[in-house]
This record gives sequence, structure tokens and C-alpha cells, in this order.
Amino acid sequence: MLQVNVNTADLVKAVNQAVSVSEKKSSLPVLAYFLVEAIEDRLVITASDLETTIRETCPAVVYSPGKLTVPAKQFHSVVRAVNGDSINLKEGEQLTLELVVGQFRTTFLGLSVENFPKLVDISEMTFRELPAENLRLAIDKVIYSVAGRGERYNLSGVYMVLEEVEDKKSIRFVTSDSKRLNISTVLDNAGDFELDRGVILSKKGVQELRKVAEEVEFIEIAVSFSCVVAKTRTSVLQFQLLEGGFPDYRGVIPVNHDREAKIDRKRFLETLKRVALISDDQARVGKFEFSRGRLTINLENPSIGQTEESLPIDYDGDDLTTGFNVFFFIESLSVLASDLVSLVFTDSKVSFLLTATEDPGYFGIIMASKL
Repeated sequence: MLQVNVNTADLVKAVNQAVSVSEKKSSLPVLAYFLVEAIEDRLVITASDLETTIRETCPAVVYSPGKLTVPAKQFHSVVRAVNGDSINLKEGEQLTLELVVGQFRTTFLGLSVENFPKLVDISEMTFRELPAENLRLAIDKVIYSVAGRGERYNLSGVYMVLEEVEDKKSIRFVTSDSKRLNISTVLDNAGDFELDRGVILSKKGVQELRKVAEEVEFIEIAVSFSCVVAKTRTSVLQFQLLEGGFPDYRGVIPVNHDREAKIDRKRFLETLKRVALISDDQARVGKFEFSRGRLTINLENPSIGQTEESLPIDYDGDDLTTGFNVFFFIESLSVLASDLVSLVFTDSKVSFLLTATEDPGYFGIIMASKL
């Protein structure tokens, strides 16, 4: 029967990483539980919602190996709240787990481990090591434009594909909600990465992947016909691929544009945030007026009022007026690093291409909105 002593900080880190995967609203009760396993010299915490599974490992003094389940939310809350350097866990009768820290003691009621989802065998998968920071930055630049669940299913995830970028194969992420499209690239030579076709990653899986990549320098990734697996020294994350084909995003990239505006990113972002202060769900489209050397943004909300602000830009083309959802620009500009961004376009009724020289491998496409 399970009996271990584990460092509190190590266990807090493990449950913090795993708790967001556990499913709180499911017809299968065990998905709201952690699987807790004591193995040799470590404690393993596993959470799953069937589509996404994570295993977090921390060192432990194992007096007796074993495994059982505990309610994820409550176990997470208690582990974070206790005051002590280490935590003692001991399995009791009838699927119970006792947690003791100093004078504090609590008992959790578990479910049968036989009902907990089984993990995919990853022993035959080929892993490719990627810089974790590059992966995080690439995810940040696309995750916000994944389509909602009520929209097209094949747009409700992140498209991952190998592309030739700067004369080497790199991993490219693409997302779209039909009104905008964002592309980012992990600019690392991925020539030996095993990905013979583009795949659609679930949004939740990608969000968990970003978390796993938070505190490590490198992360290993493998892709099979049905799932993606990512691992570090202490974490193993696996999540299923979405079915269906992602639309040909290359066909919507603007070509033959003849106008370009270069804008200070921070000033552009601050202006948009101020203009958006009177917006609501019904009033999100602002009027963008381009003139030589200046961009004026105006937003009207019939129930509140109107805001307007101008800022200098590098533009010497003809005057042009168009409309955009201001939050589309706010979200894109917020995750870029460049001091200067570029908008290229042809006329007021088509999509605008957003690029940034200090964010290599990224560009966004934002469709004009009716005023």
C-alpha cells in the first residue's frame, strides 16, 4: 500500500501543472481525479480528460509503492495550503489516502484505479528536441485566434506543419477564426522531425504544451498518426490530434499589395487600447483613416459615446478609410517584440498583412470589417 514522503514545493509544482488537465464536468467521474503513483524513488501525478493526459514526476522517499486516485481539485487546494517542508502520504482502507503535515491531517476518498484512462505507449515514438523558448513564443503568437467551439471544427485547433523557411525546414503553426489568420514559426532546423503531413493540435493540448515548456530550456516532441507527445525531465504530456483537414492558408495571404504603412508598435497598441475603452460586444469595429504620415482611429458606441486618436506613421500613399475589429490588432501587437510593425494592403475592402522585422517567422492577416 502506498506510503511516501515528498518535498512540499515539488508536489505543489506537480499538482499545479496537472490540475488544469483534469476534467471537472464529465459523465466519467474518474476524470476529476488524479492518479497518484509511488514508484521506486518518485511520486507520479497523472491527470486526464481522455483527449489530454499529463504525468508529472517529483522525487520522493517511497516506503511502500502503490497507486490510487484522489479528487484533483481538492487535493490541489490542500497541497498548496499546507505549511511544512514535506508531506506524508499514506494509503488507507477502502481507497482512501491520508495526507499529514505536522499537526494537519486530512483523508481523501478515491475511486478505483481500474477506471482511470490508460496512457498511450510512447516507447516506439521518435522524439525531436526543440528550444522551449522558441516554442513558447511561437504558440503565443497564434493561440488567441483559434476559432471557438461553435465555429468550424477544423479551425478549432492549431495547425502544425513543416515548411521551408529561410532555406531550412522549420515547424510552422497556423490558426484562424475566419476573420483573421496568424502564422508563427519555430525557426529551428527541423529536417529530421518526423511529420509527413500537417496536423491539427487541440487548443487545450497546445495550451498545456506551452505550460510544460515554461521552465525548461529544451523540450522533446513526437507526433504519431493520432497524438502528440511532449516530454521534459519531469513531465510527459500527450494529446490527441483533431480530425479533418485545415484549409489551405496560403490561398488567403495577400499578394500584389501596393501600399505599406510602418507604425511604432507600442504607440499603436496604446492608442488602440485607449480607443477601445468605450467598446462592448456590439461595438468593436473602429474606423481606420490612413493619410500621409498619419493614422486616425475612431470608434463609436451608440449606447456610450465616441473616441478618436491619431498617431504618426510612415505612409505616403493615397488616403484610405477602412474598418477593423480593434481587438484583433490589440491581441496581435501585444505578443510581438518588434519596435516597428508594417501593414501592407491594396484597398480598404480586403485583408491587411501585419509583419514585424524583429519577430521572424511571424505574420498576421486581418480582414477588413464593414463600418
